[in-house]
Parts: sequence; C-alpha cells; structure tokens
Amino acid sequence: MMSRPVIVCVDDEIAVLDSLRRELSEAFEDHCEIETALGGKDAIALVQDLVEDHCDLSVIIADYLMPDIKGDEVLHQVHQLSPQTLKIMLTGQANVDGISNAINTAQLYHYIAKPWQPEDLQLTVREALNSYQQEQKILEYQQNLERKVQERTQELTQTLNTLKTTQAELIQAEKMAALGQLVAGVAHEINTPVGNALLAASVLNNETDSLTQVYDQGALKRSTLTSYLQTAQDSSDLILQNLQGAAALIQNFKQVAVDQTSHEQREFEIIPYIESVLTNLEPKLKQTCHTVAVTGDAALKTISYPGALSQIVTNLVMNSLLHAYEPGQAGYLRFEVTQHRDRIIIEYSDDGCGIPTEYQQKIFEPFFTTGRDQGGSGLGLHIVHNLVTQTLEGILRCESEVALGTRFILDLPLTLVGERAYARG
Repeated sequence: MMSRPVIVCVDDEIAVLDSLRRELSEAFEDHCEIETALGGKDAIALVQDLVEDHCDLSVIIADYLMPDIKGDEVLHQVHQLSPQTLKIMLTGQANVDGISNAINTAQLYHYIAKPWQPEDLQLTVREALNSYQQEQKILEYQQNLERKVQERTQELTQTLNTLKTTQAELIQAEKMAALGQLVAGVAHEINTPVGNALLAASVLNNETDSLTQVYDQGALKRSTLTSYLQTAQDSSDLILQNLQGAAALIQNFKQVAVDQTSHEQREFEIIPYIESVLTNLEPKLKQTCHTVAVTGDAALKTISYPGALSQIVTNLVMNSLLHAYEPGQAGYLRFEVTQHRDRIIIEYSDDGCGIPTEYQQKIFEPFFTTGRDQGGSGLGLHIVHNLVTQTLEGILRCESEVALGTRFILDLPLTLVGERAYARG
C-alpha cells in the first residue's frame, strides 16, 4: 500500500508518458508516487487496483484522443471509482463537446493543451495537489465532526433516557411518599376517636364492676341502677359515635388509597370525593391556620379516574401550603366545581403570595421549584399537569398575581371515552 499521494498519467504514446513522468518527477518525486498507464483500459484497471489498495489517488492526467477509450470517458469512469481524485485533461485534439462532457460527468479540474510547457504542467499539478489536500482536510474534518456529533448524540440520548428513568422513579417515589403521609395522617386521625371509644368503654367497664359488687352485696338501690343506666347509655353513645367516625375515616382512606393504586375508571360524585381527599389531608391542614372550602353541586357526577383527581387535589393543596404562605399566616383555599355542557370545570384557588410572572411559564416543568430548601421536589405541579392533560384528557391553566393569589382551572370532560394508559407524571 502506498502511503504518499499518487499521480496517474494516461496516454497511448510511450514517449508522452516518459515525458510526463520525467517532468513531474522533477517537482514531486520527493513526496508523490508517479504511476503511468498506456491507454484508457490500462488506466481504469490501474485505478481499480489503487482504490482497492486504499491508495491516496490525488491526481489523474489523461490524454483525450486514445484508440481504445477516449479521455473524457476514462475520467468519467475514474470519477465513479474515486470521486475525490482531481482530473486533468491533456490533449491538443479535444473538441468543445469532449471538454464539456468531462466537466459534466467527471468534474474536470483543468484542461492543458498540447504541446505544454513543463512549468505550466508542474504549476497546474501543484495547484491540483494543494486543492486535493485541502479538500481531504475538509472531508476529514467533516467526518470527525460527524463522528463527534454521533457520539455526543448517543451520549445525550443515553443521558436523556437515564433522566427519564430517574424522573419516573422520583415521581413514583413521591407518589409513594404521599401515600405514606396519607397513611400516617389517617392513623393519627383514627387515634382520637378510637382513644375516646376506649375511654368510654373503660368508664362503662368500671361502672359495671361497681354495680356488680353492689348487687352481690344485696345493697342495690334504684338510684344506683338509674345512675348506671345513664352512664351506660352515655358511654354506648360515645363509643358508637367515635367508632363510626373512625370507620368513616378508614373508608375514606381505603377508597382514596384504592383509587390511587388501581388506575381504573368509575363513576363518582366529584365534590364528596374531593372532600374525602381533604379529610385525609386534615393532619397537615390542622398544623396551619388555613380554611379550605369546597363549593358547587354536590350531586354532580363524572366517569373518570378518581385516583388521578385525588393526586391532583393533594398536590394542589400541598403546593399552596409549601409555597403560598408564610409560617403562621392564615389563608383561604377553595375548590369550586361547575358543569358547562359536557365539561367539568374545577377551579382551585388560594389567596397566598402569588407566582411571579417570570416563573409562570415554568411551573409545570419537572424539577422546577423555588422551595427546594423547604423540601420541594419540583414534581408536584408537573404531576398535576400530566394527570390533567394525559390521564384526564383535559386542559390546565394557571392565573396568578403577586400578593393576590393563584388560581388553577381544570377543564375536564364529564365522561372519559374508554380506558387509556394512566399517566405516570
């Protein structure tokens, strides 16, 4: 294999080939290989061998009028074999059509008329070599650039896939964390009615023991029995009331938890369902001075994904608690539910600090948060946006003014048509 640039000379006369080799060797022998071919067929065969050997075929100089194949056709076939090679036609008998054909089919670089001057030939070949080398450098640069772009694209694609996987894992982790908070909150809420029921049962048990002792001693009086019956009635009422409250909490939690994990459609009343979600948020809300209201037609029903609505309500409220108010500040949070033809409009609003204009276009982006130092992940409103637009097939808008508050408008279909993939956030 030749490592140096190759110059091929083609003519049907040996004397002409010897003259070309001699004159070119004087100028280029130190850094180029000079090859000759007697006629067009030999030239094409030589070029095929050079291309197969991956030689650096830089320039070919071909006579036009040869008995086997004319020069323009030779250069055309060479161009098909080695497009980057620069072609020079050398003859005194070429007509305009021959030159034009070589230009059109072989991208002819230059034309030299016979007889030539050695200085002109050497200058033309030197310029061709320089041009060829520059084109090769550009080609190499382009190839390196394309390779780097492909490598960088592959790296970015892998990074993007990793980020998507990480985002999905973080979203799932946040959902599970929210469910864990829900469990802890419900457990806390259940402690109160169950504790009251236990206290009432303990009082009833003590009074029963006392009554039994009096009865065994034969000292039972009407007044003692009457007092016991009143205590038994009060304790029973208290036990029943608290256990019913605990049962309702458990039922709310069970329904919300099932909805968040089942990802199935069903018919449900919107306002009672929002209220049940808020009940499960009571432990968080009780730590604040805020008031939460739900207004609208309580009988309004929808066929949709209640689990998605549960996550939306939870994330909107938690977003307000985290970002809208200063510690100890009392706020007013409200859900308003209305029906407009075949659409459900749910407006959620708070009267907190509002969202600056420059942030309003970013709030639905994943991981965007201004409260990271307060524990914000930047996923809450991103999850809300995906659930509204993908799972519930709705439209979500945000309106906010600094110091006046924020309002989210959910425009949802009254009835979803068919099951669909549940958005992961």
